[in-house]
Amino acid sequence: MATIVYQGADEMVTEHVDDEDLNYREDHWQIHQGNDNYVYVPRERVYTVTMTDPHSILDEGR
Repeated sequence: MATIVYQGADEMVTEHVDDEDLNYREDHWQIHQGNDNYVYVPRERVYTVTMTDPHSILDEGR
């Protein structure tokens, strides 16, 4: 299970998802919310990410 806390449009948002549904891509976090629905959160708006099985989370730009 993964938890991501980020600044939404109006308030702080906490989402709990399966580890497989949370990925880091280039400069944003990608949250899969079923079917073909994704939320993209810029890394500047993310406060914390907790994962039980961190799978290949690499910031290749650093």
